[in-house]
Amino acid sequence: MSRKAFLFSLCLIALLPPVAAHKYFFGLTEVSLNPANNTLEVVHQYTLHDIQRAMTEQYGRNFRIEDSKADGRFQRWLKQHFQVRDSSGKPVKLDWVGYEADFQAIWFYQEAAVSANDFCSWQVTNSLLMDVYSAQVNTVNFVTPDSTRGVTLTAADNDQSVHCKE
Repeated sequence: MSRKAFLFSLCLIALLPPVAAHKYFFGLTEVSLNPANNTLEVVHQYTLHDIQRAMTEQYGRNFRIEDSKADGRFQRWLKQHFQVRDSSGKPVKLDWVGYEADFQAIWFYQEAAVSANDFCSWQVTNSLLMDVYSAQVNTVNFVTPDSTRGVTLTAADNDQSVHCKE
């Protein structure tokens, strides 16, 4: 291998880590009303390796979702970083349903019994992953049979109200 080819290869290898690591940190949460059984259903979707890194930082060891303590740790972590408040400002107690993951993404499921027909003036706090990734953006969509309203949350503004004025 010529010296030029070797140096070119070395430069390419040096550039690989920034290219291979993703630079966008995005989470999506859907909060929906199920009128059939008067429940609030919450589904969070995040990138699996981002969650694993956050949990490793929080618990101080290489976190694996197969760990027997993962379920409880996810529950505590979600409770710490995600909260919904109704139009009177009262926190909605979200019950843990569970989680599932594939090789790339993870979904967390929560629910609560509610008697509401819209999300006007509800508030949401979502700081999931923001302590690990300063560029994290979390979108929360509030879905009813009649409409979908979304808020976008960042580290600088991780608490917002749902506005329903057209």
